[in-house]
Amino acid sequence: MAIDAALFVSKRLQRVAFAIVCLVAAQFVMAAVQPEPASATVRIALAD
Repeated sequence: MAIDAALFVSKRLQRVAFAIVCLVAAQFVMAAVQPEPASATVRIALAD
C-alpha cells in the first residue's frame, strides 16, 4: 500500500519536474533569440 502511494506521488512529481525543466529551457531559448536591449539593462542598473 505504501509502495503504491509512493509510486503515485513519484509519477506526479515527475510531471511537475518535467514541466519546470521545460519552462527553464524555454526561458533560455527566448533569452537567446531575443536579447534584452542594453538601454533597458542600464536603466534597471541605475534604478537600483
